[in-house]
Amino acid sequence: MADRDYKGRRCGKFFRAALAGAFLAFAASAVYAADAELGRYLASECMPCHGASTAASAIPNIFGIAPSAFIEVMKGYRSRELANPVMQTIASRLKDDEIEALAAYFAIAKRE
Repeated sequence: MADRDYKGRRCGKFFRAALAGAFLAFAASAVYAADAELGRYLASECMPCHGASTAASAIPNIFGIAPSAFIEVMKGYRSRELANPVMQTIASRLKDDEIEALAAYFAIAKRE
């Protein structure tokens, strides 16, 4: 009986695994969207400088940056391994989940 669905048809292990995988993918995308939404909220502090950056400016373009690169750099500023007093101050106020949310946002964000 355990290998049958609600209408009595056979329901194999592959089907159950595929269904569980689909559920997990959906749940992960919902979490990612929530993180990106928090990131968009937090990014308002980034926009005065990074929103106006150009190819010729010293301020880097962070739109479309890979999340892993963004996280590594922000944690470098937070630990003061990377030198930039402004970014060190900003990063020092951010928790890991907020840095991850910003990374999720800037990975998909486009300059407005």
